[in-house]
Amino acid sequence: HSTRLAMLSNNLTHWKKLPLLPSLTNQPHQVLASEPVPFADLQQVSRIAAYAFSALSQIRVDAKEELVVQFGIP
Repeated sequence: HSTRLAMLSNNLTHWKKLPLLPSLTNQPHQVLASEPVPFADLQQVSRIAAYAFSALSQIRVDAKEELVVQFGIP
């Protein structure tokens, strides 16, 4: 049954094959077996991200002149 199903699914032309997930490492088992990231490091990254978000949300542009200038064609 699974062989027949595989043959039928290969014949479907309207299904697009999804791209593979990006690979960040050639040795995923080593990454998964390594020590976890210390909680203090996670807190520091979260704190820095919060500071960056706060800084970006406070940026204001005070446009004194028009950003788009109309040019006349003679």
